[in-house]
Amino acid sequence: MPSKTRPDAPAPEAPGHAAPADLALFVRVAELGSFSAVARERDGVASQVSRAVDRLEAIYRVRLLRRSTHGLSLTPEGGTLLQHARQVLAALGDLADELSARRERASGVVRLAVSPALAQCFVVPALPALAARHPDLRIELHADDRIVDLAAEGFDVALRTNHLRHEGLVARRVGRFRRIVCAAPALLARLGTPQTPVDLARFPLVTHLNAGHLNRWTFLIEGERRPWPVSGRFSANTTWLGLEMVRAGLGLGWHSTLLVAPLLARGELVEVLAPFRDPGWAPVWAVMLPERDRLPRIRAVVDFLAEAMREAG
Repeated sequence: MPSKTRPDAPAPEAPGHAAPADLALFVRVAELGSFSAVARERDGVASQVSRAVDRLEAIYRVRLLRRSTHGLSLTPEGGTLLQHARQVLAALGDLADELSARRERASGVVRLAVSPALAQCFVVPALPALAARHPDLRIELHADDRIVDLAAEGFDVALRTNHLRHEGLVARRVGRFRRIVCAAPALLARLGTPQTPVDLARFPLVTHLNAGHLNRWTFLIEGERRPWPVSGRFSANTTWLGLEMVRAGLGLGWHSTLLVAPLLARGELVEVLAPFRDPGWAPVWAVMLPERDRLPRIRAVVDFLAEAMREAG
């Protein structure tokens, strides 16, 4: 009598494939630290976002987030998935770029990192024209004065006005600017107008707490560029906050023409010490990871920003 054979035990089920939409939601949860914040951003409900993370945890059989009364935090496994999820989403965006290039239309998401001051004074006012020119582009704008890590944080482009600190990046010069001393008209009406850099000693100044080089103003004196160390009655830890303090009439500031040009045009600020203005120009760089500058969606944004900066003067 033939012996009975036992069927082999079923092999453990292999992990499934994560949906890109779930990965995108997970990335935003990691960045915002809240299901409800992501739900508000997507005009949805927190339970839908939470279920997306639950699906990923079920697929990979690990816990991705720690949930507590203090909020959400990544587990080590969650940190690993975050890094790879960004790479996967970037690769999908690159694929969409390659395909859209064949129909000569830029599309997809571009994550752009800029300083708060540059965002407020230049980038945000320029975005409507960019949106009209490229209706299939989505822009994620992140404003921060710190130098972001493009690879680790998943940014496509960063605009920088200081020296380039990281090797291995592609840098394209998209604009230039000078720095000028400016003040609110009300302050000048109250205290008068400085006639030479020496006069700055009797005026309140607004300086920068974190960037020492911005507290060495530069003037053209007797045909030579000379640094002029200053100290301020008021200080700010970001350029944007310092500019707002100057607009409020708290003191004189030394700021980029790229930022103050619209304020000067509207009469909200006035340039002072113009005969001593530093004639040197400083560059504005768009920095990207290698090879990404050729992608249509990124090239479209960088080309547009360069054109807008030329028009801004």
